[in-house]
Amino acid sequence: MEENNEHRLDIKKSLMNKSLSYLSKFSSTENKLNSILHSFSEKYLKNVNRQQLSKEIALVIQKCKDHGYIDDKKFTENKIDKYINLGKSKKYIIFNLKNYGINNSIIEECLDDFFNSKIDNNIKAAIIFARKKSIGPFYKKPIGPSPEKLFNKWFGSFARAGFNYDISKKVLNFETSFDAENFLCNIDNKI
Repeated sequence: MEENNEHRLDIKKSLMNKSLSYLSKFSSTENKLNSILHSFSEKYLKNVNRQQLSKEIALVIQKCKDHGYIDDKKFTENKIDKYINLGKSKKYIIFNLKNYGINNSIIEECLDDFFNSKIDNNIKAAIIFARKKSIGPFYKKPIGPSPEKLFNKWFGSFARAGFNYDISKKVLNFETSFDAENFLCNIDNKI
């Protein structure tokens, strides 16, 4: 019986060491850590009972959560902020957060908090997108004889990136890149 207990501690210790090693390098979600530990156990802990292993993995993940090593809500908040600053739309953000295996309720709660607490984040993301793609007010070439065709192309770019028509129209209504940048500065200075 003592051997079994020692064996159990070795499994738990191995799983915890793998968790800490992984989490020291990467910010992660509960789902991702779970898959990392399952992959690790399939490779290095083949002779251990699968049910026991699943229980041990669940205990290790809970311990990591209790110590604050993984926090899906904080991870989600950081990713939302990062994606907005990269010029990504709300649809893009939701899609990527779901790919991380984050619970829908956490995604909705964090998005609501983020978009309700900070005014005009969709427009901010769209302006950053336009700047990166050099479209709309950031377009450097002369518009030419058929501006409708160019505007339709830009609306298509915004739509493919996940921005709705109203947001796209607001960004394309800026006369110059200076106006758009000024708007961005004012958004960042709002409390």
